[in-house]
Amino acid sequence: MRICMISDQAFPAWGGEGVAIQRLCLKLQQRGHQIVFLTSRVSHPPIVNEIKIYRFLSFPIPQKRGYFAFPRLATLIFILKKERSEIIHINLPTFLGWQSIRAARKLKIPVVLGFHVQLGNIFPSPSAFFMPLKWIVEKWFSYYYCQADVIVTPSFFARDTLRRYSFRPVEVVSNGVDLNIFNYDRIGEEKTKRFREKYNVGEDSLLLYVGRLSREKNVEYLLFIMRILNQDSFPVKLLVVGQGRLKDKLMKESSKMGLNKSVIFTDYLKKEELICAYKEAEIFILPSLYELQGIVLLEAMAMKNAILVSDSKDSAARELVKEGINGYTFSLKDPQDAARKIKRIISNENLRRSMQEESFKIVSNHHNINESVSKIEAVYKDLVRRSR
Repeated sequence: MRICMISDQAFPAWGGEGVAIQRLCLKLQQRGHQIVFLTSRVSHPPIVNEIKIYRFLSFPIPQKRGYFAFPRLATLIFILKKERSEIIHINLPTFLGWQSIRAARKLKIPVVLGFHVQLGNIFPSPSAFFMPLKWIVEKWFSYYYCQADVIVTPSFFARDTLRRYSFRPVEVVSNGVDLNIFNYDRIGEEKTKRFREKYNVGEDSLLLYVGRLSREKNVEYLLFIMRILNQDSFPVKLLVVGQGRLKDKLMKESSKMGLNKSVIFTDYLKKEELICAYKEAEIFILPSLYELQGIVLLEAMAMKNAILVSDSKDSAARELVKEGINGYTFSLKDPQDAARKIKRIISNENLRRSMQEESFKIVSNHHNINESVSKIEAVYKDLVRRSR
């Protein structure tokens, strides 16, 4: 098939949505499909030999959260005609996404929309100041998502959230994880030993967070949990992997709490070091307020981590927890709850190993990226067949 994929926030990826669509593109290309990608123009674009990329005039989003592209409709129509695209898959409800829908409709090309954004990802606080803007965005979502032939969501929670905006046909397809890359056995002891030495982890148990350091990720809450564990002299360290506008604030707060030796901050890690971090962690912890799935959680589970996930009512990550089987959810009102559960897992070797194996089993059975790509392929093929 000739597939046109569209996202402002990919190549390079900004956030989980960008990571998800990049991986999907490359997997589809490996299966013999011809992929073109429409995205933002950035200052130092990555070289991607596998697919053809068109870039458009774009503007940076404040606080280093990516880019928004602003193409002309005529240009998009020209590209879709030139590439003889049979289907388009759009991942974000932006100007680029809207113009792409308009171009596709003029050319009678089927449209798949991905649902990958929540209001909580857009607005920095629940302040009344943002209420008029939230109302406008929700109206936009209601209009935009009704333009799809099919909508793809990464979780059942995301599907249910989407129903606030559209009743178009929905397919739930996990973002998935590549079990060949995130493979516990691919990294040897020598590399993990060097990793522990480099980041001063020592022999302590390791608690891991990977992701943006932004308000909706709620990373500050982890410091309160670590303060409790530190006061109890419990031998565990927290490795915080990521970047974001709150990083300096979090580092200062950590220092004020006396956690300099217990909490280790890194930037985003290259793939091999990231896999080392996952392999060395006993527990992966995700305190997010908002998630439509959680790609880092899938990666951690593939690397045999027990998981701890916040009980936020706006997070789909809870779907990945089998309570007491592969991990726990924890309260966002009482950090003692998470601290107790961390102690329970780390102190009980049989429980920890059982949870780690169960995490791997869940991902292997339900979130293998190859199965996700096959489901997406089936959606495309059905829409192309019906459009002829």
